Amino acid sequence: MLVTHLFKAFLFACGLYAMPAIANTTSPEQQADKTIRQLYHSPGMKPTANLSTRIAAISQAFLGAPYALGALGEGPYARYDQNPLYRTDAFDCETYVDTVIALARAHDIIQFQQNIRHIRYKEGHVSFIDRNHFTCLDWNQNNQHQGYVKDITTTLRDADDHPVASMAHALIDKPSWYQHFPLSIIRIPQATPKEVARRLAELKQKGQQLPQTISAIPYIPLTALFDHAGHANKPLFNQIPNAAIIELIRPNWDMEKQIGTHLNVSHLGFAIWEKGILMFRHATSTQDHVVEVPLIDYLRETQKSPTIKGINIQVVTP
Repeated sequence: MLVTHLFKAFLFACGLYAMPAIANTTSPEQQADKTIRQLYHSPGMKPTANLSTRIAAISQAFLGAPYALGALGEGPYARYDQNPLYRTDAFDCETYVDTVIALARAHDIIQFQQNIRHIRYKEGHVSFIDRNHFTCLDWNQNNQHQGYVKDITTTLRDADDHPVASMAHALIDKPSWYQHFPLSIIRIPQATPKEVARRLAELKQKGQQLPQTISAIPYIPLTALFDHAGHANKPLFNQIPNAAIIELIRPNWDMEKQIGTHLNVSHLGFAIWEKGILMFRHATSTQDHVVEVPLIDYLRETQKSPTIKGINIQVVTP
């Protein structure tokens, strides 16, 4: 893996992980532009490399990057959230996946900018309302519709060649979710408290016009991935392709008191095969940065949760 180590060292040299200095007026997007242009000329990013190889290289390069919840917004001219439209210096779990896919599917900065808009927003329309806020309902469906990803969960089969997937359902109540927004959802650095309150009220009003939607998603149960003694079903794990997206499924997870709605998906990252071991790369708040851990170990630990029941598997399409 010398190429990927060289690639990572190159990105460190480019200042990929450096958070903006207080005196630095360069925006995160401008910093990212410089890094991305250099990235596309670095080892491991040959245009001939297949998509899974590029995802593996890019996702590895970001290991150690800081975690930042809600890392992205709609940019400096947005009405509600002026956090950067893209960045490479910090991630949450979804923006890590967004950024890696957008980079892997592009060969220059222009393609990347187009990709990140279409991956994060319905039909590429950059607005808070059109952002893919809910992984199951918005992100998966919109990116499947665009041909960026494909759900392969139902293709996994047991030793008797029987499908093992189950289905999770949840009512995604967007109007209620919007009504639970705190003032901090409005991220406009120069706005007065009065203006922040006004825009929050405006955003909540827009949210009332959105539908409640039943969202369904297939998942491989943890009970199929592990036996009663906690031993992994290796043949099942071996069916997960390199660079697949793994989503943690909590069927009909009741988060009404906290955020106003139920959910099906609570976390996501990449499954990467490394020397015969399936690793899970993800941006995590518990460790405060992008990390990797054997997927079997990670999922074995999730069995302690009363709400996590399995995983959904998406593959990024060329």
